[in-house]
Amino acid sequence: MAEKVAVLTGAARGIGRATAIELLEAGFFTALCSKTPQSAASLEAEISSFAGSFIISSVDISVEAEIQRFISSVAKEKGRIDVLINNAGIVYTGSVEETGTEQWDEMMAVNARGTFLMVKHSLPLIPRGGHIVNIGSNASKKGFPGWAAYCASKFAVLGFTNSLREELRDREIRVSAVLPGPTKTDIWDSLGGEWDSEKMMSPEVTAKTVLSVINQPPEANIDEIDIVPSTGSL
Repeated sequence: MAEKVAVLTGAARGIGRATAIELLEAGFFTALCSKTPQSAASLEAEISSFAGSFIISSVDISVEAEIQRFISSVAKEKGRIDVLINNAGIVYTGSVEETGTEQWDEMMAVNARGTFLMVKHSLPLIPRGGHIVNIGSNASKKGFPGWAAYCASKFAVLGFTNSLREELRDREIRVSAVLPGPTKTDIWDSLGGEWDSEKMMSPEVTAKTVLSVINQPPEANIDEIDIVPSTGSL
């Protein structure tokens, strides 16, 4: 069986890091990206035992030219993308009155526009039988006070995913949305408030779910899957 090629954004931390390791352990050649050179270098050192099975780049997915350069490097290295996983995202919290225009624009640029641009520029390399997985959130379907801007960006990701799935049916490219609930990552350290991390899921839970989604038989697709802590909401 030919080696499959996966592309993963937001690969250096949390769900992205866990997913990168799952993909490499499953035998995928994996093209990884992270926003800063420092985070990319840190991940590269961590996964050095998989040398030859990955490439890694620093990419700001809110910048179209950087995405184009990244996808061009994948095209040059492997010539195709079998699985695209859009995981990169950012979050700011605060009431609508407290949320700055710059924060709104940045979340939309990374979470929604970045997902769109990754798909747009990857599609020429995705063959029939390929798979696109967009990582949303439980905030893709439910509003939360103090999270209006983030929820808006994640609702956009789910709406885009649902439309994309219908658009690509004739090309036999599967499209899935993975929507995790509260996950124990360092992003909570930057948010106000107190959070019970003991009720959160580990990043590995979502990573293993992503692998299960992309390993479905060709005639099956998981359109959307919600992952929630067994202990309930925070």
